Amino acid sequence: MPSYTKTTSAFIKKNARYSDLSIALGFNPFSGDLNRVTDVDAVKRSVKNLVLTDKFERLLDPNIGGNVRATLFEPMSALTETTLKDYITEVIENYEPRAILQDVIIEGNYDLNLYNVTIMFRIDTSEDPQALTFALERVR
Repeated sequence: MPSYTKTTSAFIKKNARYSDLSIALGFNPFSGDLNRVTDVDAVKRSVKNLVLTDKFERLLDPNIGGNVRATLFEPMSALTETTLKDYITEVIENYEPRAILQDVIIEGNYDLNLYNVTIMFRIDTSEDPQALTFALERVR
């Protein structure tokens, strides 16, 4: 059984179009390599990382970033939601060519003082729509 899993896992990873290291930095018990995320999961993580990165946070390319964190300290309003949507759209369209953006939905949750974000996109190698949902909130 383990050799079947190893073969299947190796086949899937070898045929993956996009690949990235896993955040957990764990090791694959069969191959001893670092764990990876592939295809859809790799692009989703890249999109989320871009959105959560502020300008001037990356030393080698200070222009990358959505400036979302600074916007979270503005008063919650429809204008702030529109600003967040614009920032997120801009950073994805400029820095993630694998994701073809379809829609960005920002919903303010005034009771919990956070924004629910849903990013609808498709990967350039597929027609299947993908959705990435997460919450943006202030960190004190």
